[in-house]
Amino acid sequence: MSKEYGASESESEEEAPSSPPRPGPDALYGDNPTPPQLENGPGWEAEPLMVSGCDAYVDGEYLYQDYVYDDRGADTRSWVSGSPTNASSLGGVLSQPTGDYHYPNDVERYGYNAADLLEFRAQPTEEGVRYRITLNTMLEPDAAAVAVGIDTEAAQDFEGGPERRTDWGYGLGELGAPVDHRLVTWGTGAELDDEPLDDDRLTVDVRRRQIDVEVPLDPGEETWRHYVVVGLWDPATREFKQVAVSPDDERPGGAKKGRDTPPVFNVGFRFDEPYNRNLGPVDVGRGLFDLLDVTGIGHSILEQILDRSPRVLGEGNWREHAQAMALADRDISRFGADVDFGKLRDRVTERNTPESGIVSLLYPSRYYLGEGIDTDHDILEGRIQPYSAYIPEDLEEPAPMVMLLHSLSCSYTQYAVYTPNLIKDISEPNNAVVLMPQARGPGRWYKREAELDIFEAWRDLETRVDIDRSRVTLGGYSMGGFGTCVLAAQCPDLFGRGFSVVGPPTEDPIEGVTGGLIRAPPSLTTDLFGGEGGGQVLNVFTEGPSSALEITENLRHVPMLVWNGLGDPLVPVISPDNYARRLRKHGYRHQFDVFPAETHLSFGVRDRWTGIPEFVSRSKVIRNPRRVTYRHLPRLDHPEVDLVHDGAYWVSDIRTREDRNSGLVDAISYADGYAPPEVGTFTEYGRQPRRHLSRGVQWETPPIDARTAPENRLEVRLEGVDSVTLWVEEAGLDVDDELTIDIDSDAPATITLATAFDTHDIEVPAGESTKKVLLGERGPESGALA
Repeated sequence: MSKEYGASESESEEEAPSSPPRPGPDALYGDNPTPPQLENGPGWEAEPLMVSGCDAYVDGEYLYQDYVYDDRGADTRSWVSGSPTNASSLGGVLSQPTGDYHYPNDVERYGYNAADLLEFRAQPTEEGVRYRITLNTMLEPDAAAVAVGIDTEAAQDFEGGPERRTDWGYGLGELGAPVDHRLVTWGTGAELDDEPLDDDRLTVDVRRRQIDVEVPLDPGEETWRHYVVVGLWDPATREFKQVAVSPDDERPGGAKKGRDTPPVFNVGFRFDEPYNRNLGPVDVGRGLFDLLDVTGIGHSILEQILDRSPRVLGEGNWREHAQAMALADRDISRFGADVDFGKLRDRVTERNTPESGIVSLLYPSRYYLGEGIDTDHDILEGRIQPYSAYIPEDLEEPAPMVMLLHSLSCSYTQYAVYTPNLIKDISEPNNAVVLMPQARGPGRWYKREAELDIFEAWRDLETRVDIDRSRVTLGGYSMGGFGTCVLAAQCPDLFGRGFSVVGPPTEDPIEGVTGGLIRAPPSLTTDLFGGEGGGQVLNVFTEGPSSALEITENLRHVPMLVWNGLGDPLVPVISPDNYARRLRKHGYRHQFDVFPAETHLSFGVRDRWTGIPEFVSRSKVIRNPRRVTYRHLPRLDHPEVDLVHDGAYWVSDIRTREDRNSGLVDAISYADGYAPPEVGTFTEYGRQPRRHLSRGVQWETPPIDARTAPENRLEVRLEGVDSVTLWVEEAGLDVDDELTIDIDSDAPATITLATAFDTHDIEVPAGESTKKVLLGERGPESGALA
């Protein structure tokens, strides 16, 4: 189900030709787009909430915002642990869904996401009540079926009387929620209480993924309780499509013999859907289970142990655990919304959204990557994407931000579920907002669509909170640590500091251990680690694996903190040690902490982080340093989604020669004089949060008399570079004075000197050379070589 990448109808804003480059990619800038799902048709005006699990009254409309990619149905397993059964894993060791349903294999009709509720709306009309249901994915108008149950007596504390209906019919069976009216629609038709509605009362808009239906009911100013469920429509039986044991092109799968669960994929009005409980011993066992499942060692023994263990609550981290359990019990009565029609008629505005704590948020992507889920690679392709944020109480804005990247096979809820202390420890003392993106799937290794997601989520968060861009820290666990090392190097002008916990410096496990001297042959890594894509639980090798080892030069102004356990079987200590050696060779600030008693998961199990909050508190983004070192690695670029990593600070548009794998620019501005920092190494022993050995590099400011006198001069070294642009004013240099450039290039190259009013190309030969340039607005002399 792979699609071509392409920008949406909402393109990013253009930069003026004479503007210096902005830190980060285009996805970080401009207004949020309005994809079709967020458009309002005639009669609807309220802006969507984009906060999941919340509702509001807005000037005559009632809105409920659901979660996305939470359409996993009922928990059908027999209350014991087991391997994921979903067609799309959407996670693995630590974040597989609790629900077990999976869609029919007809991807053109269902897209593995056809019954995913995005939003529910209601408003009174002159002829009844109008409802609008928006789905996350709609490829065919009648693929999904929606049932709205209406309880007219719930808010009246009704006692006595005849027993009311809790079997909703239409193949749904018992749902445990008493209703007086049942509205069922499948896009091309609708019925109220088993009676067809007139065609003019129903509208379906496939482009907007919206079903709009009006029912002839009169609630007056009463409060009616509503329920909403979504499944798949079976036109042959005119009811919800029943779930089989195994899916085929027409039937969904995931049912278990002996388990009677309703054919419902998604339930609305889940205001108290939990993040889930913390990591427990059986979860650690499951992590080992997945490792042994790949290697084939001891699988049967561990499987017997886990099959006799209680079902763990380490699942359900797609915000659907309570839904899955309720559907397993055939009782959704806790998931109801009391819609006050008096408030609607009075056009009250009242938003019930949290102002602090952990929140599940949605953002609209600027890019169209496809529909639903690409199950070959576990990519969430839709235009509406989820992320989490932690907002401290009594937030003072502008606030610093910490971005936490999730681990392999995890989701945007990882840190809220398993390491809540980490979130609070780095947030509360620093008054920092914590951003936790989904990265479009559980295993995309923070490149292409995953990297795009990070910056689009950041852009969206800034529409809600005033973020101080000068105090941004990047961090992550395991694969998130890898993402930290790579993204901090690709965009060093965005981050003040980075911390990696048990993160490998490269996707290729052998390259990480050998420090890049040897790379694993594709056949070996495919056999061991699952081949291409991100769908395998322990797939640590994708096509064109990325490596942070190759771009460590870019971290001159981004201090790094690296934690690793000596007993880590997944990321052997020699792998991050090779990364630290690179930083030490460059003389860059870093701290490498080795914990003798820790393994890969034990840091998360303990949830103790002494040292990391203090490290974060000192984060300060450097804007225009006097020395810039940047290596451009073309194979890490993804121009199809506007991700090109070709410079930072006042160095941009590096073009690597065709005969080279990478191009390096090392440029020094002498505008304020220059002296390199005094570099020193350290080795220390620590006890918190556990015993560890620290070693690394620290900088001391050189004495004033060590600094050279200020000059209007640049010193530039080029390796493998065909051309590069240097922004003169951002380097602190005077455009009205003669500029001297000392160049050392390994081949002929073009240097473009850019100012606020013009650009000037200088052709430089191989070897060492000196150029003197007049850049001021001096008519015919402008840009002339002196």
